[in-house]
Amino acid sequence: MSSDDVAPEHSSSGNEVSVLVVDDEPTVRRFASRVLREAGFGVKEATDGIDALSLIRSGVVALDVVVSDIVMPRMNGVELLQSLSRECPRLPVILMSGYDMNQLTRLGILSPCGVLSKPFPPERLLAEVKRCIALEASGPGA
Repeated sequence: MSSDDVAPEHSSSGNEVSVLVVDDEPTVRRFASRVLREAGFGVKEATDGIDALSLIRSGVVALDVVVSDIVMPRMNGVELLQSLSRECPRLPVILMSGYDMNQLTRLGILSPCGVLSKPFPPERLLAEVKRCIALEASGPGA
């Protein structure tokens, strides 16, 4: 099935679900973006936390979820998560990392919506994005 044959994912408002993929490694960023596009999601990309915040703050695109690497130059994924927790507290963030959730907790990292341990299969990425969107849709104020 090609990406042209896939029905787009839609949010509860009926708009296409939009995901921001943040990773300084082009191979990982392109892989995640391709998987999400082929599943019908709208995808934007950023190379680090600074670029991601600029895109989000511009208001040009409405986002439903952010998928971010942790280790990046300029602004890492943890700093991005902390900024988004203050500025966009309802925007789910999924962190991609070689660390597991217990290690992140020991490091004092705010709890993201989800953690994807690298390397991960396409199915795991899609399941985690859908789970976080569903959690946000059923959360307080939904």
